[in-house]
Amino acid sequence: MAETFKLIKSCSDYNIFSELTKDEYKVMRKRIIECVLATDMTFHAKQFTYLKLKIEKLGINKGKNLDKLFESLDNMQIYSTQQEFMNIMIHTCDISNPTKPWNIYNQWVDKVMEEFWKQGDREKQLNLPVSFLCDRVTVTKAGAQIGFIDGIILPFLTAFTEIFPELSFLMENAVKNKNKFKEIKEEENKK
Repeated sequence: MAETFKLIKSCSDYNIFSELTKDEYKVMRKRIIECVLATDMTFHAKQFTYLKLKIEKLGINKGKNLDKLFESLDNMQIYSTQQEFMNIMIHTCDISNPTKPWNIYNQWVDKVMEEFWKQGDREKQLNLPVSFLCDRVTVTKAGAQIGFIDGIILPFLTAFTEIFPELSFLMENAVKNKNKFKEIKEEENKK
């Protein structure tokens, strides 16, 4: 990440930070780094809980009562709330494969599953325990995706679209894609 910032600053034609003061740059850099770190799945449960608590506490429903998100907050609380939502947006983008149209999603699933399986192959070679979803012998593409959509994507998007209802098409695509994989799994089970 540090190299990325060095590279951007080294070329004046591409330095998107050139108009910022030193303090503004520090804040921007800090926010970007936190957003990138928030894509780690270890933060998923925290972000999901954050969304659910905001929805519950503020009575957010299909985008209503969003004005309460920043009501009666001091500057530090506003900064923190903004950062949490930026983190959530980036995380949502990071896990968004199942929300894409089928032809795009399915191509990426092939790449992701092959990456997982190669990791599992390497772990077996090194006599290490095989990581979750990484055993090509026991894990199917359809089964893994149905589990991912049911266990991670749909619960998260249910909360996410309460706050951002105009993005409900993401949920619709995820449901369509899950159903497509259910059909594939049924066909596999017939063999």
